[in-house]
Amino acid sequence: MFLVSVKMGIKQSFDFNGTAARSEFWFFMLFFLLLYLVVAIIDEATAATTISLLDLPFGHLIPMGMVDPEVGLLVLLYRPIMAIPTTSATVRRLHDIGRSGWWALLWVLPIPVLGWLYLVPLLCQSSQAQPT
Repeated sequence: MFLVSVKMGIKQSFDFNGTAARSEFWFFMLFFLLLYLVVAIIDEATAATTISLLDLPFGHLIPMGMVDPEVGLLVLLYRPIMAIPTTSATVRRLHDIGRSGWWALLWVLPIPVLGWLYLVPLLCQSSQAQPT
């Protein structure tokens, strides 16, 4: 189930229509986090240079800058590359629970991390999509 969910999440990276089952979404997010850890460990072990997200233009608006402002180059590249697949998975999951995909903006707006407190319980809800 894990590998199927990862494959579907990557295959549907640019698909913001349709739905994603709860298990499909959470397995894909687990993949995202595990890969993030691998990238961060490699980055930490090999990169001597770190970049402060807060020093970048508009860096104070980058959500993870509040949590982890000092990152290596690999992590800095990983985050925007995975932003589209994780956003599309979130939008499809929100559709599955009968919500608008615009709720996915809570990952970053109005206050990053604070919006997560509302969004994560939404993403844990049971499916409301009607079978066809």
